[in-house]
Amino acid sequence: MSKIKFGVTINGAVEMQHRSDYNALKKIAKECESLGYDSLWAMDHLLWGNSNEGNVFEVWVLLSALAMETKSIKLGPLVACNSFRNPALTAKITSTLDVISNGRLIFGYGAGWKVEEYEAYGFHFEDSITRVNQMREGIVLIKKLWTEEKTTFKGNYYEAKDAICNPKPIQKPHPPIMIGGGGEKYTLKVAAEIGNIWNVWGPNAEDYKRKVNILQKHCDTIGRKMEDISLSWTGNILIGKNDKDLNDKVRKFGKDISFVCTYNNCINLPQDYIDVGCNEFIFSLYTFNEEKETFMEEIASSF
Repeated sequence: MSKIKFGVTINGAVEMQHRSDYNALKKIAKECESLGYDSLWAMDHLLWGNSNEGNVFEVWVLLSALAMETKSIKLGPLVACNSFRNPALTAKITSTLDVISNGRLIFGYGAGWKVEEYEAYGFHFEDSITRVNQMREGIVLIKKLWTEEKTTFKGNYYEAKDAICNPKPIQKPHPPIMIGGGGEKYTLKVAAEIGNIWNVWGPNAEDYKRKVNILQKHCDTIGRKMEDISLSWTGNILIGKNDKDLNDKVRKFGKDISFVCTYNNCINLPQDYIDVGCNEFIFSLYTFNEEKETFMEEIASSF
């Protein structure tokens, strides 16, 4: 079995027809599990742009429903926005989901970025440094609630008094925490301090390598082993049966795609990422839906 993990994110773009159809999402989740994908991800958005077309499912309700439709595939948000929910409530939500899924939650967490959502739903959009600091403090509180019998906490942004979070997560000491984001000065520092996994959307191999090196420096500064953090990548991939098929897909989806390959050379593209430590690739079904079966059956085992 491949040492490299592969996952899919199921609701990543407004152009995806299936992303507003729960029955279609449920079918895809079951297909991905049967094909042997390691993980299934849903994005935490409240709306897509300014469009009123289609449904946007709340991420934790969606993941809980999909947990009932699957048995073994890992589940997580890519990534949950700290600003949308009080972290103490998030601790309760996530511990409940870990129990419901029998220990399959990967806790993806981020600082938030899409200002249109904040404005539409009445959330105050702080500057980027404040949002990252809020995220970091939120994770500290969540971990305490996951692991302590009773939690009292007072930080700069959040507090709890004799809070009890039962049930506790099945995974011990807690579900893996995946920090999402590419901010090199602040977000990567939080990943070095707290993350079990670091994930970023879409950088090319050169940019990814630079960010990994910066993450290493943050780890060195705080005295943490880089090996304790799994490295992950998310983005769009185009796979063509041949050059003509690939060119047709490039015309359809555009050129701003991280991986563009035919079946014959697809194995070569991720190697630069793997060489710097990446061991997980999460593909958006926006460009990948038609190829998800062929990829797992004919390509993934080569890694």
